[in-house]
Amino acid sequence: MKKWKADGNYRMMGLTAFFVVAASMLFYFLLFRTKTLGNGIAKVISVINPILYGFIIAYILMPVMQCIENLVYKVIVRAHRKPSPRICRTIHLLCCIFALVLAGLIVYGLFAMIIPQLITSIRTIVINFQSYIDNINGFIDTWLLKDNQELDEKTTALITEYSQKLYEWLQSEITPLLNRLAGGVTNSVLGVATFVKNILLGAIISLYVMIRNDVLLARFRRLVYALFTPQTGNRILRNLRFADEKFGGFFIGKVLDSAIIGVITYICCLVMKMPYTVLISVVIGVTNIIPFFGPFIGAVPSSILIFVENPLKALIFIVFILILQQFDGNFLGPRILGSSVGVSSFMVILSILIGSGFFGVTGMVVAVPACAVITALVQTAVLRRMMEKHLPGDLESYHNIDMINPINGEFIPLERKTGNLSMYDKLRMRNEEASLFVEPLKEMSWEQTREQLEREDAEIDGTAYIKTEPEEVFYD
Repeated sequence: MKKWKADGNYRMMGLTAFFVVAASMLFYFLLFRTKTLGNGIAKVISVINPILYGFIIAYILMPVMQCIENLVYKVIVRAHRKPSPRICRTIHLLCCIFALVLAGLIVYGLFAMIIPQLITSIRTIVINFQSYIDNINGFIDTWLLKDNQELDEKTTALITEYSQKLYEWLQSEITPLLNRLAGGVTNSVLGVATFVKNILLGAIISLYVMIRNDVLLARFRRLVYALFTPQTGNRILRNLRFADEKFGGFFIGKVLDSAIIGVITYICCLVMKMPYTVLISVVIGVTNIIPFFGPFIGAVPSSILIFVENPLKALIFIVFILILQQFDGNFLGPRILGSSVGVSSFMVILSILIGSGFFGVTGMVVAVPACAVITALVQTAVLRRMMEKHLPGDLESYHNIDMINPINGEFIPLERKTGNLSMYDKLRMRNEEASLFVEPLKEMSWEQTREQLEREDAEIDGTAYIKTEPEEVFYD
């Protein structure tokens, strides 16, 4: 009797059946057991948190470690010495440790600057609360009300009334809240201790990941080629490299850009003699990592802090932030980030809103490079489908068309309506006429896009690339 042996078809059938059952169970839990599924996911994440922290820290520090290692090797080469493999491994280990220690010192320095300033700011606000109210009253009298005595009296009475209500609210609400928080100090301490433990374990894991980076990548590539065909594995690895370029280019560029913005803010605030200079510059620099909304998130609390100290300086600070963000958005940011992201402003806003809605601040930071990766993958898939259907892929071909003739593939333009037109039709016709004068979108032509896709397919399939002429017939 011939012994039965599973071949590739049976394995694919088994995997398909497994994924269908797993997807059905996941869909059921999403509909009827959302809370249970959320608790399960939270439990899994809490268990693997140190591993996640480790890989994230390693991913962020890998470019720093590589820069340090390259500098060391340049010094050795200039000394006309060739290091042995053992010395190379030692240098790699020391560079990994140095990068991790350097990151720890930077984080410690940030907290050492922020926490004392934050404590001093809160203490100053509490002690000088009445003087801040007087400053606000004086600012309103000098710059807003001037000689209007009646309005001056009403505004003063209104400020006094609401400041008294604020004081009563602080006494009636904040004091009991502090008492309740005092009862939950144990849980808070345990939470902080757990977070610190996860960070320390993550740092140890990140050190191992950086040291064994080449081995881990080789094992991952071997696993991909073991599970998929060479062509599919090539596409997966190519897409992962593309995602790494987008995420790495964005984060490194954004961190450098934010650090420069923080330093500029610190210098300018010192020159303008702003209060809380260190705290404000750190807040502006850190929040600048969040695209689009970050500058406003950092500017609002900073302006409030300055306003209670000196309202006129707060207005000057707001003008300075607007100028600084224009400088960052139009000059500094493009010089550092370049085309590392390549997403439109509309997609940036949309991705940040969706990312913040689902994942909070982390989603706001990750949203833009994730959107760039997803957009590029979708665009490539669309272009391939258009090429399979023998249709042009450039956007200019689809401007002001009514339909595509399914018989010969001819593009039929929109017909110009005549007669008694509605207001909407008139406005639309004017927009179509105006669009003729707008510069067309700057992108690769369909022939260039087709040539690039064919070259990528040839590289992935391991065949020689042969340039083909663009087809004149849309449909066979």
